[in-house]
Amino acid sequence: MLLKQKLYLLIPLIVVPALLAGACTKTGPAQTGGLEDTVWTLEQYGEWGNPEALLEGTEITATFASAEGQVNGSAGCNHYFGSYEASNNRLSIPQIGYTEMYCMEPEGVMEQERQYLKILQAAESYRIQNNKLLVDCGDGELVFVAGEE
Repeated sequence: MLLKQKLYLLIPLIVVPALLAGACTKTGPAQTGGLEDTVWTLEQYGEWGNPEALLEGTEITATFASAEGQVNGSAGCNHYFGSYEASNNRLSIPQIGYTEMYCMEPEGVMEQERQYLKILQAAESYRIQNNKLLVDCGDGELVFVAGEE
């Protein structure tokens, strides 16, 4: 009986530290996918440390299609497309083309689109963290969330 009591006292001394050690291990967030072949929806864009949310009623997307080496999506009003190169978290989008519609609503959508495309074309690197795509674009940044495919 005395042996059982001692074992019950030892179990918390063995199990609790093991659990705490696992909880404190810094492994980073698990990732389910990569840059390519995922529909990304923009959450924020703009200058470093001062990102802006999208205008209500607009949606901006980006899909990096690995088979074609093309990025395309909606810029809020127009559709855009272009080639890209991605390697070792470096990202380059040398030229972007787009349709030429003019949208009047919501107010400011065309300026938002212009800013987005300018920042996207300046892409230098990216990282995926907590199911978000973070694109470093020199003086600006783009923050996307993984959307449904």
